Amino acid sequence: MKRNKGPKIIQISGIKGIFLAAFIVVCLFAGFIIFPAKVAMYIWNYISYTYFAIPAINLWQGVLLWTIVAMSIYLINNQKFAISFQQPMELSDEEMKLLMERIKLQKQAQKLNAMILKSNDIKILKKDIEQKQTNQNSEETNNINEKRS
Repeated sequence: MKRNKGPKIIQISGIKGIFLAAFIVVCLFAGFIIFPAKVAMYIWNYISYTYFAIPAINLWQGVLLWTIVAMSIYLINNQKFAISFQQPMELSDEEMKLLMERIKLQKQAQKLNAMILKSNDIKILKKDIEQKQTNQNSEETNNINEKRS
């Protein structure tokens, strides 16, 4: 029976841990982004000087070129990705009627929801008014009692 092991948790503590994590991130960035971008830049510049009359590129443009190449390779090798060039089919009369009925139902539901929300606001205001009136009545009776005594 195979045991499913949970993810490994790496605990970073102190300044040394922060420096180690930063070093790992910088190395990964340099290895997977900067180095291939620099190679793409040198290949582009060599081909542009030798064979074609096109301008040379700098490191930033090399990063963009490497991104284009990496995304193209990913999309070509990904079996789940598919591109379809066909015109969408038109809706039949029955489908159009069904769609219009759904739209009408949604509009009615929105109106009902708005009415319900407004009625809740009215109930809350009514409770507040009733509480204020009871507070005023109790204050008036207290004032009358104080005057009598």
